Amino acid sequence: MVLDHFVVESPEAWAVSAYTDIANDVLLDHNLARAIERLHIEIDPEYPLFIAVGTFGRLPSVVHLKDFAEVTRTPEKVTLGITDETHLAALLDQLWDRYGRNRVEQPDRWTIEIAEDTELPVAPDLIEMLVSDPSIGLVRDLIYALLAIAPEGFRVRTHHYENGRFWLAASENTLPDDLDARVRSLFSRMEAPA
Repeated sequence: MVLDHFVVESPEAWAVSAYTDIANDVLLDHNLARAIERLHIEIDPEYPLFIAVGTFGRLPSVVHLKDFAEVTRTPEKVTLGITDETHLAALLDQLWDRYGRNRVEQPDRWTIEIAEDTELPVAPDLIEMLVSDPSIGLVRDLIYALLAIAPEGFRVRTHHYENGRFWLAASENTLPDDLDARVRSLFSRMEAPA
């Protein structure tokens, strides 16, 4: 696995070797190795505590309706001219949720029509609608993978993701009071020049 930074820390040498192999296998199996830029794992067998911090590399772009459709309006309906079917299923799900299945029709594979309704008009800024955010699924998959890497039995856990940075902590016990400081310390060590 090729990351800009990949370190496993533990006072026990066998744990470093074992968890390096486990992390490699899990991240490759979950197709996350290319998405993650940096990963730093610390295992404290005394407490016991597992902490993983990291950053994503370049995340896939969010997809708005304007990226693959044109919008035409008449007083009776709004017509979407689809130019790429890749996100069509996600779009239809959102339109059905927002406007109801009875108002959304697809007369052919390249056209969607939404009937206007005075009680719930079609949004004037529909073209800006967020259709897909691939990072949501990526973060979910990452948390699942990190839980697979963490030692078995570490059922007390918490995680956080924001602006391409993530961390997960897990333990058999309650999480330590100094968890925030430990996470900050790991981020500092991970981001320090080699």
